[in-house]
Amino acid sequence: MTTEVIFPVYNESDTLSEQIKIFNDFFDEEFKKNIFITIADNGSTDNTATISDKLLKKKLIQKYAFIPQKGRGRAIKDCIKKSKADIVCYMDIDLSTDLAHFIELIDSISKKGNDISIGSRLSKKSKVVGRKKIREFTSRAYNLLIKFFFPMSGIKDMQCGFKAFSRKKILPVIDIVQNNRWFFDTELIIISRKLNLKIDQIPVKWTDDPNTSVNIISTAIEDIVGLTKLRFKLFKKIHIRNDQ
Repeated sequence: MTTEVIFPVYNESDTLSEQIKIFNDFFDEEFKKNIFITIADNGSTDNTATISDKLLKKKLIQKYAFIPQKGRGRAIKDCIKKSKADIVCYMDIDLSTDLAHFIELIDSISKKGNDISIGSRLSKKSKVVGRKKIREFTSRAYNLLIKFFFPMSGIKDMQCGFKAFSRKKILPVIDIVQNNRWFFDTELIIISRKLNLKIDQIPVKWTDDPNTSVNIISTAIEDIVGLTKLRFKLFKKIHIRNDQ
């Protein structure tokens, strides 16, 4: 089975080349034969495009996609829709999730038959390194909010940037998801659960990136608004296309 790995980026020229090299060096050549790497550039204004072009020429990545409209979710959706791979996954370019979990993430779909596999930083067997207390608090508080709005979801960590999908199964869901920003992850997983897709939660070792550009306050507000809208949306019957 073929796998496309999507790295959504915004102004990552300082670290992009190094991180892609780390990813490539981690796996043996046999495993990488079926791996297709895509840089999803979400409107960068630095040298991300130039560096991506160099990575393409060195065959360290296979595709560079420039998505001018802002929104991490938008960039991921665009790449998933255009993918030809059997499995599509995305992860943060800071590689906060230990790459030792990547094969497990893919095998969960290719060998165990799950529709979706997601990394979890909040499972009992997970290990989180260097995370600030405020981020740990907001993450767990958000998890409690999800339990309040969607008590039957059973998902411990919606926002971990380490997810894989059966492309065939996730395409109809992508058409339903409306959020194009950070709430994208939550909406995607909750709708997938509503549609009874099989979701596997994988405990991961996760190392906090102290240089993250994510704004806690604005993201928290977006998430609360998103949860409220999604709760009302799911009162209605969801229809999916069956012509994928």
